[in-house]
Amino acid sequence: MNPETSTLSTVSSLAEIAARTPSAQHAHVTSWTVNVLRSAMNDGVLVPGTKLLEQHISEILNISRNTLRQAFMILIAQNLVEQIPNRGVFVSAPDKEQISEMFTVRLALEGAAIELAPSGAQPHIREILKKAQHSRERGSVSGMASANQDFHKELVQLAASPRLDSLMSSVLAEMRLLFFLMETVPSFHARFVDLNRELLELVEQGHKKEAQAALRQYLKISQEQFTQKLHD
Repeated sequence: MNPETSTLSTVSSLAEIAARTPSAQHAHVTSWTVNVLRSAMNDGVLVPGTKLLEQHISEILNISRNTLRQAFMILIAQNLVEQIPNRGVFVSAPDKEQISEMFTVRLALEGAAIELAPSGAQPHIREILKKAQHSRERGSVSGMASANQDFHKELVQLAASPRLDSLMSSVLAEMRLLFFLMETVPSFHARFVDLNRELLELVEQGHKKEAQAALRQYLKISQEQFTQKLHD
């Protein structure tokens, strides 16, 4: 895929995302730009390996190139884009080492959240599991992937820690880039619909050690499959 061609083809989609992203006051334009570009990655408008052309993106978003560069620096710090000398800025395509680091961070964050989570029914997370089940029945890979992201986001929110939530949001944005590897593998996401339900049941029952052990095995399976797909 030609990165520059893929960028140009996203003009209308990127403009649509910008239009639906709440506008910001002047002092927060950089944050708004970051949110637009992250949403474009989450929606599959900007896929791994896409070159981010300053002139075109700044024109589409009606921002200065300096503001866009500031947004790029934030996204680089979040591992969502990378700057390659003499080539430009590209949406990150995670390698084996980055995948390993992502799952290490997830184990730490989600394991801590399980330790801090209250026991008892979690109806809002149950609703996410229902959506995942319906997506599996329809064969919707994107639906299963989105429900999976929502499940893990809500799992961490059980810890009631805004800082953990912020860290998890950053990790999930990176994970979204990985899901492009599995777009043509419905069975990958289908398996985790059941594993998510089993994990939630342990959390609801207050079986923290068992839930943490299940999480560790869960993430091990997921990491191995992503790594294998990377080398296929």
